[in-house]
Amino acid sequence: MSIDTSGAPTPSADPAPTAPAAHAAGAAPISTGAPTGKPAPAAPARHLRGILIAVIALYLVAETALAPFLPQLFTRLYDITDTSATGYYLWICRIIGLAALPLWGLAARRWPPQRLVLIGLLASAACDLALGLAPTYTAFTALSAASVAANCSLLLAYPALISEYSRHATEGQPDSDTARLAGIRAIVAVFHLASIAATATGAAVLALPEPRLGISAFALLDLLLFALLLRTLRHLPDPEPGERAHRDTPRRAWLLLLATAALIGIAFDFAISVSRPFFTTHATQLGTSTTIAAALFLLPSLAALATLPAARHCLGRYGPHLLPAALAVTAAGLAVQYLAPGLATLAAGRILFGLGLGLAQIAVELRMFRATGTAGPAFTAVETFRSAALIAAPLTAATAASHDLALPLGIAAAALAAAALLTLLTRSRTTTHEPKDTHA
Repeated sequence: MSIDTSGAPTPSADPAPTAPAAHAAGAAPISTGAPTGKPAPAAPARHLRGILIAVIALYLVAETALAPFLPQLFTRLYDITDTSATGYYLWICRIIGLAALPLWGLAARRWPPQRLVLIGLLASAACDLALGLAPTYTAFTALSAASVAANCSLLLAYPALISEYSRHATEGQPDSDTARLAGIRAIVAVFHLASIAATATGAAVLALPEPRLGISAFALLDLLLFALLLRTLRHLPDPEPGERAHRDTPRRAWLLLLATAALIGIAFDFAISVSRPFFTTHATQLGTSTTIAAALFLLPSLAALATLPAARHCLGRYGPHLLPAALAVTAAGLAVQYLAPGLATLAAGRILFGLGLGLAQIAVELRMFRATGTAGPAFTAVETFRSAALIAAPLTAATAASHDLALPLGIAAAALAAAALLTLLTRSRTTTHEPKDTHA
C-alpha cells in the first residue's frame, strides 16, 4: 500500500504501484490461452473491463487512504511526533513515483499494459505485506518507496481500459470520443467514489488495535485482482501493446498535441489540488462547524457524479467546445467560493464547481487520449508531467493560505481560466491534426 505520491490521482487525480518480468528479452510471449487474431469473447471482454476498473480503484484508494493520517500513524507505530518526518516521507515517495512512471511507460513499448499490470499487482502484494511488518520508520519509508514504484504500473490499466472500450466499440459508435467516453466516465465516477472510500479506509486502518494488519491486508486485494485478471486474460486473445495516436501526423505536430494536452492537464490537476488543503479551515472561519465544512468539502464530488449521465449528450452537442466551457464553469465555481461572503454563497460555489468538474474531467481526459492514443510511453509521459506539477500544489496552497485562507481558491480559479484560454488558442491547430487511433 503506497501513500499519496501525487496529491490526488487523476482520472490524477490526486491522484502508485517488482516481480519477475513477464518474459525476458528475446523470449517468446507467455500465452494467455486464447489464440491471437480472433475476436475476444464478449463476456470475458466485459469482465476484463470490470477488472481494470477495479485495479484503478485500488490504485486510487491505496494511494490516498493513509495520507491524511500519516502523523498519527507514525506516532503509533514508531513514536515519532516530528511533523518533518511526514514531509520527508511524502517527498521521497513522490520523487520515486515520478522516476518509476516513465520506466513503466518504456516497458509498455515491448509488453502490453495488461501484462505489466499483472507484474505490478504481484509486486504490490509483496510490498504491502512487508510494509505491515516494517520494524522502523526508515524501513517503512524504503518499503513505501518500493510500493510506489510497483503501483505506478497500475496506472497502465487506464490506457488499457480505454483501448478495450475503443476496440469493442459498436458500429453505431465509430467516433473515437464516443468509444472512449464510457471508459472515461466510469473512471471519473470511480475517482470521486474512491476519494470518499479512501478517507473511510484510512480512518478504519488507524482505528484498528494493530494498524499493521490493515496495511498488510491490501496485499490480499492485490492478489485477488491478480488472480481475476490472469483468469480473464486466459480466455482472451493475447493482448498487444497500445498504439500511438495518429501515426500519419508529422512528429512535430504530434508533439505539439502532447504538449498542449500535458499543459491543460497540469493546470487542471494543479487547480484541483491547490484548492483542497485549506478549504475546511476556510469554511469554519466563515462560521460553520467542522462537520458541515466536511460536507461542503464532499459536495463537489456529489455534483460531479450527477453530471456524468449527461456527458454523452453534452459531448455530442458541444463537441470540441465542451472542454473550454467546462473549464470556465469550474473556474467560475472556484471564483464564487473565493469571493463568498458567507456559507450560502460558498455552498452555491461548491455546487457550481462540482457541476463543471464532472464534465471538465471527462473533457480533459478525452483531450489527453486524442493526443496519446493508448500507447503506454506517450500516456505515461503526459502523466509524469501532470504528476510533477502536483508537487508544487501543497507548497503553493500553504503559502497562499498564510496570507488569506480563501486565496488558494482564487489561484485555482485563475489556473483553470488559463487552461480554458489555452484550449481556445490551440483549438484550430489541434483540430487540424486530430489524432486517429489505431488499435490492435
